[in-house]
Amino acid sequence: MTKQELRQQYMQKRLGLTGSQRAKIDDLLLIRFQQFALPDPADHVLSFWPLTDKGEPNSFLLTDFLRFRNPALVLCYPVTDLSQRQMQAREVNDDTRFALNKWGIAEPADGRPVAARRLDLVLVPLLAFDRRGNRLGYGGGFYDRFLPGCRDNCVFLGISQFAPEPVLPELAEYDIPLTACITPEMIYEF
Repeated sequence: MTKQELRQQYMQKRLGLTGSQRAKIDDLLLIRFQQFALPDPADHVLSFWPLTDKGEPNSFLLTDFLRFRNPALVLCYPVTDLSQRQMQAREVNDDTRFALNKWGIAEPADGRPVAARRLDLVLVPLLAFDRRGNRLGYGGGFYDRFLPGCRDNCVFLGISQFAPEPVLPELAEYDIPLTACITPEMIYEF
């Protein structure tokens, strides 16, 4: 199976979930996230805006939990530079305005840039992952170009609605593995 075929398969699986199934999965993901040994400190976190039309997990539940635990949290969201095919982290707060990019992803329209090396935790969106921590994203490579700029001890945490594949196809040398991945059933650490 190719990466593209696997992407299509997982998109169909996601979109095939009912609203109540999604809500239950989101609740279970939050429970697993609460059980995960977060880095100490976890003061600077990069999250992602969940794409409901693509059936992504509700990352807002996780960031709300992080803010509850650490009111001084510096929460960031990615901003993409499509011409350079790069991504940067930008700090957000309750007053931050968001604008949709070309793919319909909400990005901070303002806010202070935060260097990747300052991040303690990156919540990484994905379609699928394997038992070795490799992830299958949407194919743009933005995270694979961004993550190497993070510190060695930065935690790259995948959020998946489904169990891992044994092995992902077509891995490349620039693919950056996850540190861990949470699923509704369990936490995988690599």
